[in-house]
Amino acid sequence: MVSKQQRIVCFLVILIDVWLLVFPSVTISRVQQQDPASAQQQLLPQQTVVLSPQSEASDNNTPVTILDDSDLEVELVTEGFESPTSMAFIGNHGDMLILEKSGEVILFINENKSKISLLNFTVNDQTERGLLGVDVLDNMADLHTTAIAEARSNNQATIPAGGNSINNASATSPPPTSTFAFFYLTEASKGNASEVLGNRIYRFEWNPTDKSLSNGTLILDLPVLPGENHNGGKLIADSENKHIYAVIGDLNRKGMLQNFKNGSLPDDTSVILRINPDGSPAQGNPFLDVSRSDESYANLSKYYAYGIRNSFGLAIDPLTHILWDTENGPDGFDEINLVRPGFNSGWTTVMGPIERSNVTSENNLVNFLGSSSYADPVFSWGRAVGVTDIEFYNSDRLGDDYTNNIFVADANNGHLYFFEVNEDRSGLKFGDSRLSDDLVASNDRERTEVTFSTRFPSSITDIETGPDGFLYVLTFHPTKGSLSRIVPQEE
Repeated sequence: MVSKQQRIVCFLVILIDVWLLVFPSVTISRVQQQDPASAQQQLLPQQTVVLSPQSEASDNNTPVTILDDSDLEVELVTEGFESPTSMAFIGNHGDMLILEKSGEVILFINENKSKISLLNFTVNDQTERGLLGVDVLDNMADLHTTAIAEARSNNQATIPAGGNSINNASATSPPPTSTFAFFYLTEASKGNASEVLGNRIYRFEWNPTDKSLSNGTLILDLPVLPGENHNGGKLIADSENKHIYAVIGDLNRKGMLQNFKNGSLPDDTSVILRINPDGSPAQGNPFLDVSRSDESYANLSKYYAYGIRNSFGLAIDPLTHILWDTENGPDGFDEINLVRPGFNSGWTTVMGPIERSNVTSENNLVNFLGSSSYADPVFSWGRAVGVTDIEFYNSDRLGDDYTNNIFVADANNGHLYFFEVNEDRSGLKFGDSRLSDDLVASNDRERTEVTFSTRFPSSITDIETGPDGFLYVLTFHPTKGSLSRIVPQEE
């Protein structure tokens, strides 16, 4: 005869069997769970920065970010972007242009958190190609008429307004606005995305009434081969001087611009360009005299700096108006640079401080008739982190300690870094004496010294100070790219 205890044991065994049949994933999921940061390390190895549509850091795109400042927190603004690469605020209401790598320009409406498709460029988005950079120039009414007249007289290519996906002003109608939007993309032939036309910069007019872009004009046609990586693509508008800065990487070329003295002549690679809104060289560019004195150096007229391997970040100091950039090393010495006119960043001969290279003198570098100048980075990571965007935080909403200082992002870890600019704004200052001495984060302790936040859900492609004074962060994901902002902690 079965005892009461035996009946209870049998009941429990049956109950456990039923539970495992109905909910098998409960026990399996505990074994399969993986830290988002470690998963990201596998998919974005440290020696490369390839933001491809297949990259995926985590199945959960909700920010679980850890900030170094307990008085601040991360707030999710919106998500669902497909491989977003860059963003820019436009208009007076906190609206944003957000780019997707495959070619779509999305208008994010701040008031109701909705998204509208404004444009869809035909791009080649293999490896680091795609729709890559955007920025906005306001108060352009005085330059508008001249720029459009020059474009038409020079037979510059235009994109018909009908190509836009929502309401657009006619290409022949009067100028609707004094705001221009600029886009950097790897353009491809319609119907055949494998036929790459070039890395190109387009200018569009913004109509604030119906929130549309129209009158697209090609202002700069840059090389794209051999590629497919090191296309650069970041743009930044200099609102003070009404110039556009754009960066393009080496495209795996080996010429004078990559510091091969007997290499090919300047060919618009490995450079930061500074141009007017119509694409012409900006007045005061450092190599104008050289370009006029020797026809073989004609391309130099548009250059502001050269010797750049690749970059995903440009920023202008709001106090000095001097340009800074980030630069990606092959497997070490990702850099932050202060970029003065005529700057030679040193690639392929130098990456990181020159004393750590095989170069014994700056004379080993290409110098264009005395107009060039090399300078060491103001900071380097000894081991590459996949550095991306750089932003001067131009607000006091997060606290005075951050105002007019620098945030930098990376792709390999989903980290943000924070740097305090020194008194004369010619470099950075550190609490760690070793960092102060050599300006290189050579180990985990020194990397931690400059790390502000960890574990954003995936690669960070852009950071911007918003008109509300908060810091906005754009993260890369094939289907769940997110826009977050860093705000004061709620009391």
